[in-house]
Amino acid sequence: MLTAEENERLTRVGAGTPMGELFRRYWLPALLSHELPAPDCPPMRVRLLGEDLVAFRDTNGRIGLLAEHCSHRRASLFYGRSEESGLRCIYHGWKYDVEGRILDTPAEPAASMLKHHIRQPAYPCQEVNGLVLTYMGPPDKMPLLPNYEWLTLPGEHVIVDSKFYNECNWLQALEGDLDSSHLPILHRRGEGLAPPMPLSVTFETQITRWGVKAACVRPASEGCRYIRTNVFVMPCIGLPPIVPSVQGVNDGAHAIYQVPADDYNVWRYDIVARRSVRIADVEAHYAGPAAVREDPGRRRYNYMDEVGPGSRKIANRANDYLIDRDKQRTSIYSGINFSNHTQDACVTESMGPITDRTEEHLGVGDTQLVEIRRFLLDALRDIDEGRDPPGTVIDPEDNVYPDLFMVDATLPLSAPWTDRESVMAHAGPTPGD
Repeated sequence: MLTAEENERLTRVGAGTPMGELFRRYWLPALLSHELPAPDCPPMRVRLLGEDLVAFRDTNGRIGLLAEHCSHRRASLFYGRSEESGLRCIYHGWKYDVEGRILDTPAEPAASMLKHHIRQPAYPCQEVNGLVLTYMGPPDKMPLLPNYEWLTLPGEHVIVDSKFYNECNWLQALEGDLDSSHLPILHRRGEGLAPPMPLSVTFETQITRWGVKAACVRPASEGCRYIRTNVFVMPCIGLPPIVPSVQGVNDGAHAIYQVPADDYNVWRYDIVARRSVRIADVEAHYAGPAAVREDPGRRRYNYMDEVGPGSRKIANRANDYLIDRDKQRTSIYSGINFSNHTQDACVTESMGPITDRTEEHLGVGDTQLVEIRRFLLDALRDIDEGRDPPGTVIDPEDNVYPDLFMVDATLPLSAPWTDRESVMAHAGPTPGD
């Protein structure tokens, strides 16, 4: 378990807090491209790391992310007019570009120098594959955009699967994503459910320079074991396996970001990337060509039917996740007749806004979570002592995509799961094949 002080250090994300300063050293998703669908469309509010911001797309298609309150008299720029390559406050007409520079102060004399001495707080943005990412840290420390597959593959090979607003601290949401031991319990479905049987499971971990890899290991056929891995990547990315795989190794990635809105709420983004096939081809394989829809918010992978306005879940804490006690007794173990996303949100939100980790009693199934917490605490120590945290690459030659391959395969006992070539050479069918 963590101490109360360690729990505070890991969970608080406002400016000036240890974890807040750590998060501000990375590129983070701020919104989805289709939330600002066209030049000069209405701006939108964004809450990120405890800061209230406004995003807008200017006349030239560039995206700006500004502090919400105008530098003049603090009116909200959410009500502003997006026009002529800037966002204009409706109170006195101060107009800002995407970098926060003041372009116009119409209520001031023509000779006024105000606009040359004031700058609206603004954060740089990069738009790629349906995501808008921002960097909120020191300009001189700004890293390169990570060379991850979901950010570098052609757009037709990547889809932003979903965006959820969850009502709990970012860390308990992340830990839920990377918890392999709950899968056969929380997400069980089927007729005539019986109590779960004890699982003969062990866990192995590998610490890397960018995060923590873990394998959930179960007995398989004689001389073999079934391996299912997941990966944690700094600062808030989880990568579970996806199907199909190629010789036991995932053909792409399912990246889950848990980006803090503030201390008590988190934005969950799911991005799916396929290395060898287009997303539309995968959809057609499962649903038939006629069922493939072109709406960027609704595809086979997408869970948007579970989301209402503001990316809030339809089944949520206020309505007890629409739990169905009859189905809980007969066919859905949790009683929540929605996807794993909503079931996960139920348990992590039920812990409270920030769970008290001094009251935990951890077991074998929490092996990776313990290593992740240690890794994060070490990264905070790097910040405290003036070192760059893991994965904040500035040198282009060092911006190499780490081998984040996920394994879902039966392997001989002698075959290491940490080596891609070994897995592909020895992989047998998974229990679900």
